[in-house]
Amino acid sequence: MYNIYIQIEDLVANAFIDLVEANSKREILYSDLDAYGAKVIEQINHNNSDAKAILIVSRESQSAIVADYSDMFEAFERDGSKGIRLLDNVDSIDLWERFCTSLSYTVLMAFKAPAVKEVLGI
Repeated sequence: MYNIYIQIEDLVANAFIDLVEANSKREILYSDLDAYGAKVIEQINHNNSDAKAILIVSRESQSAIVADYSDMFEAFERDGSKGIRLLDNVDSIDLWERFCTSLSYTVLMAFKAPAVKEVLGI
């Protein structure tokens, strides 16, 4: 058995790729991102007997992604809930090229699963 580690960058990039392509949505609350990540992990663990997926996300990493990738994301707050916003000059191709080209097939398929997309309202 081997471990698959899913980082905050993986979640944010794939969520925004789907949100932008499906309905041009450019914001996501961290609470929704948490639910999305949990569903991705569930999807991988359910479909792979030889792999165990582990989510590596913390409040610190959520803040760090905005600082580390300030050319792509910014923080926002809505009704007291914090989230992340995709900057106007960034599109899904930019996200794909920067974050997704090194993901394994197993991980990519988990992100594209209908049950996972459903968590995003797609």
